[in-house]
Amino acid sequence: MAIFIASTKSISRGKGQSAVASASYRAGVELEDKRYGKTHDYSKKHGVMSAYIILPTALAAANAEISRSELWNKAEAAEKRVDARVAREWLVNLPYELSAEDRKELAHQFAQTLADRYGTIADCAIHEPTQKEIDRGADPRNFHAHILFTTRTAALDGNHEIILTDKASIELSDNKRRSLGMARVSHEIKDVRQIWEQIANEKLAEHDHKLIDSRSYAAQGIDIEPQLKMGSVATKLERDKYERELRKAEQAKEEGKHYEIDKTPATQLGTINEIINERNELVWGVELTKNQIVNDAADAIILNGHKVQDIEHSIPPSTKAISIDLPTPSRTTVADEPIKKPKAPTLDAVAKAMAMAQGVKTKRENEQKQKEAALEQQRQRG
Repeated sequence: MAIFIASTKSISRGKGQSAVASASYRAGVELEDKRYGKTHDYSKKHGVMSAYIILPTALAAANAEISRSELWNKAEAAEKRVDARVAREWLVNLPYELSAEDRKELAHQFAQTLADRYGTIADCAIHEPTQKEIDRGADPRNFHAHILFTTRTAALDGNHEIILTDKASIELSDNKRRSLGMARVSHEIKDVRQIWEQIANEKLAEHDHKLIDSRSYAAQGIDIEPQLKMGSVATKLERDKYERELRKAEQAKEEGKHYEIDKTPATQLGTINEIINERNELVWGVELTKNQIVNDAADAIILNGHKVQDIEHSIPPSTKAISIDLPTPSRTTVADEPIKKPKAPTLDAVAKAMAMAQGVKTKRENEQKQKEAALEQQRQRG
């Protein structure tokens, strides 16, 4: 089932970021950064399926064009402050159930909608998980789009060249937006998340897939905890450990031996996130089961309702004499009986389920290690 991810962040000089560097990395290309006098080369980056510049409809209709390098160098040149926001990124999850072409169309439609809404230019890069990432534990269904937007609106000058002018409305401060009779930026971001929900659901509905929901898990009544943010230091420690384990496994293979890669987290945050993920999978499974129970009950009501209708339509109309002499038959059916709501699992029950699942997992891992140890002893004897 597709999941909902639509988050935004600003690319800011105050954080040491560059619009040109960000675009180079997301598109997997080499770009010259004129402001900083350096070249960013990510042309060897794997996992980039496509990257397109998307103009507002009015500019596209006027046959305007701009290269990626020119666009993001203009975005940098348009800002004078040392802490300026030079780009805005929207990250959206692309449903794995869709084809590659449908995912691309979906991402481009969302980018075009926002480009027209704010008058900004989008740079839409679609990524797929690489085999290296999958080997590290990444989900192979993690197709997503990084969409960079200029923070300023785009227009044509007298030479029919694209220029960046005023800040887009989504980039204005809450005070400025209030003076213009606009809602807070947080409301704007919520609106954009709902736009993504609508666009994605239209495409999912075309293929009879389950729809996504922009509301938080709490708003949906689902007890799922968010992952903790690892941070750059902890993330690097996790990656470094996995790289070391891979090298050990490769070295052992060259020597004709087998090395079991240690996949346990290297940091406390990694351990906590692993526990949260396991718990969330259990809770989500419970929620799906509860929903299925309610859906089955609803289906039963509809089915029984149809049966009652069919019976009623099959009874011939009674005469006046009979209707007076006979008592009125009871109309109570199974459909009138109240549905028993499934009991929500308690935290204690979830904890026990987690402990049981962890126990089974550990047992299987130990059994596998014992089998491999026995095979290794046989090889040494041979």
